Parts: sequence; C-alpha cells; structure tokens
Amino acid sequence: MDAFYEESAVNGNAKKESKRYRLFHIVSYIFMIIAVILLVSCVMYIPVGGDNGSGYGSISIFLGMQGAFFLAFWFLFYKLKRRYNVSYDYCFVSGELRISKVFNINKRKLVARIECEDMIQIGDIDNGSYDRFKADPMTKEVICTPNVEPAEGKFFMYVLANYNGKKLYVLECRELLLMNIMKFAKRGVLESDYVMQERKQK
Repeated sequence: MDAFYEESAVNGNAKKESKRYRLFHIVSYIFMIIAVILLVSCVMYIPVGGDNGSGYGSISIFLGMQGAFFLAFWFLFYKLKRRYNVSYDYCFVSGELRISKVFNINKRKLVARIECEDMIQIGDIDNGSYDRFKADPMTKEVICTPNVEPAEGKFFMYVLANYNGKKLYVLECRELLLMNIMKFAKRGVLESDYVMQERKQK
C-alpha cells in the first residue's frame, strides 16, 4: 500500500520577512565584493623577492586584514539572512516523513527523514505528554514551523523519534498528515489522550 502526502507550513509574515531577507542578501553581497577586491589587491601588493624597504609588505598585510574583516561580515550577514522568510515542507511517502526547511521560497535544506519504525510517539502539543518530553534533558526539541500560532485548519503536532539521537519535532500541519502517518506507524505510537481536531474545536 503506497501513500503520498505533502504540505507546507508557510510563514505568516512572508511579505515583511521577504523584504528583510532581500536587504540582508544585498548587504552580504556588497561585503563579499569589497572583500574580494581587497584580497586581490593584497595578493598584488605581495613583494617579489623581499620587501627591500618598499613598504609593499605592510600594505599587503593591511589589505589582507581588511579583506578578512569584510569577509567575516559577509559570512555574518549570510547567516542572518537565512533566519528570515523561512517556511517548512512536510512530505510523507509510504512510511517515511521528510521534513525540509525552505529559505526565501527557492532554497531547500533537508532537516530529517524519519521512518515510521523510528517514531516513538506522536501527538498534539496541547497535551501534557509534549511538556514531559520537552522537559527531558536527553531529548532535543526541533521546531519545524516559522509561526507561533497555527494557520486556519492546522494544529501543532509533535513527533518524538530516534533520529540521530532522541528528537522532538514540532510541525504545523493538517490532521491529514497524522492520518497518513498512522497507516504505517506502529501500534501505540499515537498518544493515548489524543483528541481529534474537529472535536477540540466544538
């Protein structure tokens, strides 16, 4: 029995976040261009056959230090821009949950590929079991949503799994994702006090 289900947790602040991403992207490229110019100049000023009092050696060192300084700023802004306009994709394919982080719509990074057999427990973060797992020092929480409130028709679901250690993944999804996972998951994986989202809203 094959199954395929896919959905995304889109950033609710996407328009504002996109502008911030673009700003950091432009600034990072300016720093990179300046760094490249300075480092190339540094190489050109390296004295051939010794300094001989020309002072070119000192100029080369100064330009190299300046280039390294701007390169460090490029790296900082490159890292900062990846915090903005982030969304997540969840794809479930016949017993495997794939979670990807998406940067500014077009760049993707795989977060995890979790087999159903590695899932320990699945449930709603509104339930007490989530708090117990989160408090466990041996468990690392991995937030896989850019939002603090779920979008309409979605809820925050947790997936406790053995994936490079014990990890607690928090997803913003529709209940359809849970239903697809349960077709392949082991018995008892769904928390005992889970309440269907439709009933919760009544």
